[in-house]
Amino acid sequence: MQVANSKQLTMKNLIVFAFLAIFGGSAIYAQGTVHAACEASVVGYTETRNVSNFFTFADLKSTNAQVSTTQLSNILGSPYVVEAFQKGSLFYGEERLGTFYARYNGYNKEIEIKKTNSTEEVAKALVNDKMLRFVFNNQNEMRLVAFIDKKGNRLEEYLVTKSDGGRYQLMERPLITYKEGKKAANSLMLDVPSKFVLRTELYVMDLATNIASLVPSKKSKLIDFFDESEKIQVAALIKKKSLNIKYEKDLLQIFDFANSIDRDIAYKQ
Repeated sequence: MQVANSKQLTMKNLIVFAFLAIFGGSAIYAQGTVHAACEASVVGYTETRNVSNFFTFADLKSTNAQVSTTQLSNILGSPYVVEAFQKGSLFYGEERLGTFYARYNGYNKEIEIKKTNSTEEVAKALVNDKMLRFVFNNQNEMRLVAFIDKKGNRLEEYLVTKSDGGRYQLMERPLITYKEGKKAANSLMLDVPSKFVLRTELYVMDLATNIASLVPSKKSKLIDFFDESEKIQVAALIKKKSLNIKYEKDLLQIFDFANSIDRDIAYKQ
């Protein structure tokens, strides 16, 4: 009798185990399906992380809604660094995804992109991902970069790579702000129109940290940015060539030189 009960118990356990396995597997599959469906609604998500699938678009933000109810046609300037779409190549890491047309909306801080230059094709916003970069045919490259602004805030925006190197990269931040206009106080005064204002800031990316920082405005602080082994040589270069760090072309010389120090080219100049 005890043996029979033991067999019944074993059989019961097997049935319960089989039920749990089937039900549990279904539940996990269902949960995974729901999870994948939810994540798929997030722009840029792909379950397999396949490069071609990862290349997805988000809806453009409404610039008009962000700058109040004023019509864009009544605003001076432009939210774009360059109004026209420009041809270039999109890359995911080192893999080229194809040829596209793009422009940078400096107010919304997003790259608008489309497959053709047709006015009938509706542009989309490129997904924010650090692996993606757009290289225009004029060789300007835009990519999402983490940086520290002049207020000490850590931000992520699209920056333009101005120089390439093994350690330091000079980068430009196109920054477009919106200034609300004012109605004239009286008939003797004119209305002040609303406008978009473009300005740029220069940053230096230290590839050892992958974080860019604002280029110092003083020569002494710029020299302090470099490692101890580089400071003396950089300072000597600035003095020898009378470089002015307010000029981009001079900064390019400085960072190109700093990138060459490890390769023992600096001593030949």
